[in-house]
Amino acid sequence: MPEDPIYHIQVGQKDIGKYVILPGDRGRVERIAKYLDQAKPVASNREYYTMTGYLQGEKVSVMSTGMGAPCITIAVEELRTLGVHTYIRIGTAGGLQPALTRLGDGIIPTGAIRDDGTTARYIPEIYPAIAHPDVVNALRQAAKTKHERVHHGIVLSTDAYYARNFNIEETRQLMDLFIRGNALCVEMEVSGLFVLGTLFGLRCGAILTIREESNDKGEYTHQAGDLYEQGLERSIQTTIEAIRLLIETDRRNEPSSA
Repeated sequence: MPEDPIYHIQVGQKDIGKYVILPGDRGRVERIAKYLDQAKPVASNREYYTMTGYLQGEKVSVMSTGMGAPCITIAVEELRTLGVHTYIRIGTAGGLQPALTRLGDGIIPTGAIRDDGTTARYIPEIYPAIAHPDVVNALRQAAKTKHERVHHGIVLSTDAYYARNFNIEETRQLMDLFIRGNALCVEMEVSGLFVLGTLFGLRCGAILTIREESNDKGEYTHQAGDLYEQGLERSIQTTIEAIRLLIETDRRNEPSSA
């Protein structure tokens, strides 16, 4: 028998929008969906909890993806079989530039360092992980009115959250190199999203909120709290506005029926 193309997400075609927002945490789905009109749950299976509503009269969905590249790439693979063309991840990250990235700051990644184990199974690691320019531009424009502090650049995507506590010296040397290379933050999903976006011709982007602040030694000194929560809310609002801008642009570019 052929594989079920929506085996993990368990979403029907009529229940999903062509624009999908991808938080990692199931607990953030309703927090994001409150900005949509008539939002309601449409599926819940494993880490994939989905709500769908409307924005500018267009169906838009919010789906949690869990943690890491394996989980987000499964979501994207299955969503694309349903015709989803635009994906924006709302995530959190640990800051890597102590003079720049502060708690609650927004990060709009233009590309990612592929320190995940998933995307190499698709294509060699010399292939870049880059955001779609349409989504980056929409997020940048939206952030001007929604975010207090936002940065743009390269992020580090890794799979092994606790490996830094095991192979301490090698991890420290590698992180020092990435910090010198101006990587803004570390997270776990962007590389997977961006690689699949380019491979399959999808519009993919992300906005991250700094949840952990580091010092010059690479140690995290401040975590979570009110500044982070306020920043996350701004990132959510920025994403909603970016989706609205993309919908408006897409409608203007639709072929005339005349």
